[in-house]
Amino acid sequence: MIGVFITARLGSTRLSEKHLIEVKGKPFIEWLIERFQTKFYQKIKKKELKIFVTTSINPENQKFELILDKNQVEIFYGSDENIPLRHLDCAEKNNIDHIISIDGDDILCSTEATSLVVEKLLDGFNIVQTSGLPIGMNVTGYNTKFLKKSLEGKKNNKLETGWGKIFDKDEINLIEINNFSNFQKIRMTLDYEADADFFKKVISSTDIINISDDSLVNKIITNKWNVINLHLEDEYWANFNKKLKE
Repeated sequence: MIGVFITARLGSTRLSEKHLIEVKGKPFIEWLIERFQTKFYQKIKKKELKIFVTTSINPENQKFELILDKNQVEIFYGSDENIPLRHLDCAEKNNIDHIISIDGDDILCSTEATSLVVEKLLDGFNIVQTSGLPIGMNVTGYNTKFLKKSLEGKKNNKLETGWGKIFDKDEINLIEINNFSNFQKIRMTLDYEADADFFKKVISSTDIINISDDSLVNKIITNKWNVINLHLEDEYWANFNKKLKE
């Protein structure tokens, strides 16, 4: 079975409980889940794919249970500081063979790219990534056996920011998506207030459930919504690299 693992927790210090911020009557994380439920409806119906919110054991994360439908998505509580271990524990407990790793901050993560990654994983590749999409839209997937091997000797490590470094780069099958010339001008990830403003504008003005990647990117550029939060890129990467060193 394929598991779509949406990694999220509610302890953010920069933007409190950011996944629960609402637009059009739904929290951000519910919009993200609905995009995947719609795209993979047939696989979910055939029990070939299941969606999880993989969060940490901290009690504050139990708020997810108040807003998410347990019939549509399962909440898994795992390691607080080791995200790949959290994924492994969830996969082994639920008989998941292939994992699609989605950051809960990436509200508009590409479901089209996810389909490409799923195909490659089912063809036998250990780990697959896409590139060429705006930040927050690319997708990574890997099989559970490969994850377990990659985690050997690292289960007690703190693996949060940049934890993809545990994987052997030579094993990665890269899918290059080259038809997005403006991808560097769009920031689609949720860390700051301006990011929330960006997502609110896009979601309130667009059918994000069914829109194609190409139409979504073009609409953002045409309406200049990308300028809402693009100024945060330098601050984001400075903070990312600081956490990586820590």
